Amino acid sequence: MVASMSKRRCGVGVSVLDDLLYAVGGHDGSSYLNSVERYDPKTNQWSSDVAPTSTCRTSVGVAVLGGYLYAVGGQDGVSCLNIVERYDPKENKWTRVASMSTRRLGVAVAVLGGFLYAVGGSDGTSPLNTVERYNPQENRWHTIAPMGTRRKHLGCAVYQDMIYAVGGRDDTTELSSAERYNPRTNQWSPVVAMTSRRSGVSLAWFACL
Repeated sequence: MVASMSKRRCGVGVSVLDDLLYAVGGHDGSSYLNSVERYDPKTNQWSSDVAPTSTCRTSVGVAVLGGYLYAVGGQDGVSCLNIVERYDPKENKWTRVASMSTRRLGVAVAVLGGFLYAVGGSDGTSPLNTVERYNPQENRWHTIAPMGTRRKHLGCAVYQDMIYAVGGRDDTTELSSAERYNPRTNQWSPVVAMTSRRSGVSLAWFACL
C-alpha cells in the first residue's frame, strides 16, 4: 500500500521531478495550504522538508520544466491567482517568475517543446478557453490560440507532440468533450468525446506494449 500524505489536500497539484512525486498546496478542509510534500517510491515515504510556496493556493497547476517544478495560478481563499513560481530542488527554494496575463484557478498545465502551457481554468468569474505559453528563456508568457470550449478543472496531457485538453466544466455543466493542440499550426481541433462527463479529471499517458 502506498503511504498517505501527512496532510489532507483537496485541489492539490502534483508532478514528478527526479523520480520523486511532489504534492503542492491544496486545501485541508479548513485552510488553504502553501506546504509541499515529496514522495519517494523507493522508501514509500513522504517527506515534509520541502520549502513551502510563497502563496497558499488550491486548484493549482503543477508541472516540471528544465529541472524546475512550477506552480501556476490557483486560488488563495481571497482571490484567483496569476502568480507563478518555480522550485529548485538543489537549493530547496521557490522563486517567483513572470505572472500570467490572466488569473486562473482550476488551470491545467502541460510542457511541450521547452515551453510551459497554462490551459483554460477560471478567472474567478467564468471558465476560460484562453491559453498562455511560458518561455523560460525570456521569462515571458505569450497568448496562443484559444480552445474551442471554455473549461475549468480540466485534465491535460501531452501525447505525440500534441496537448490534449479533456473534460472539465463550462458555464453550466461538466464536460465529456476533448480537443488537442498542434503547436506547429497553433490550432485546436476536437477529438472523440469521453463516454462520461468528468470535472476535476486527471490525465496521464502510459506506454503499453
